[in-house]
Amino acid sequence: MKSRRGRIRHVKYGASTLAILAALSASLALAEDFKTINGKEYKNATVTHVEADGIVVRTAGGISKIYFVELPKDVADKWLAPIRAAERAAEENRIKEQHAAEEKRAAAERERTEKENKAEAELKQLLKQFQAAEQRATQDYRSATKGTLSGQVFVSTKGGENFKLGAVQVGLFDRNGIDAFIKATKTYADIKIQGLNRASRDFYYTGAFYFALLQNPIQTAETDADGRFVIEVPQQGAFVIGAQAQRSVGDSTEHCYWLQPVSLGGQQKFSQNLSNNNLTSTPGTSSLIHTND
Repeated sequence: MKSRRGRIRHVKYGASTLAILAALSASLALAEDFKTINGKEYKNATVTHVEADGIVVRTAGGISKIYFVELPKDVADKWLAPIRAAERAAEENRIKEQHAAEEKRAAAERERTEKENKAEAELKQLLKQFQAAEQRATQDYRSATKGTLSGQVFVSTKGGENFKLGAVQVGLFDRNGIDAFIKATKTYADIKIQGLNRASRDFYYTGAFYFALLQNPIQTAETDADGRFVIEVPQQGAFVIGAQAQRSVGDSTEHCYWLQPVSLGGQQKFSQNLSNNNLTSTPGTSSLIHTND
């Protein structure tokens, strides 16, 4: 028998198959005779339980295990049938669960894509509305009584050194238009990040994401070599100034973004600097957006 045992293929059985084996073992009681293909007989043997590779029987001579490869095919098939049925059922159930999981993933992907497409369409529509609002504000700007907004664009190092940023475009925007713009872009970003990996999601938390969409300012001014700017702003009404800049820091590039509310409140002159104190990436500031640059 040892030589035959060496040819037995050991198989891993799942929970369903093992459950069938346990149920069979618990229900066996009738005694019968077994004869192996080598002629060995087990008289009046009671099958006490069924294992994956054979049956265990109890006879007057004690307890023995008969491997399926030792039994005639019809006898082995009798005891293997429930095992094979359990295996088929387990495989069918696995395939069914796999298909269900795939369908669930596909449905989730379809839903995400539909939401993303809807968000993109809404964003385009809202950006058109934002541009129209800015155009109206530009027309009103021409006839409005204006004052001047002046300031300086710079960043400070931890050592207290100020770097003045020249050639930076400072744009003036209508506050109501900007509020609608921010709401639209945030909604779009919240939907867009679903299903993305962390590296891809991070972009939607940066100033680059917002400023790539921010266009059509009412008026612009450019900073001089000392980072100073002067821009005409209506004395009445709420507005926003936006700017983006970059500078080299060693082998890397530092990106800076500002989106600050401004209002002259009827005054002829007003001052507003753009610095570390009101970057979009500086927590707890008056910036209208907060980013993770």
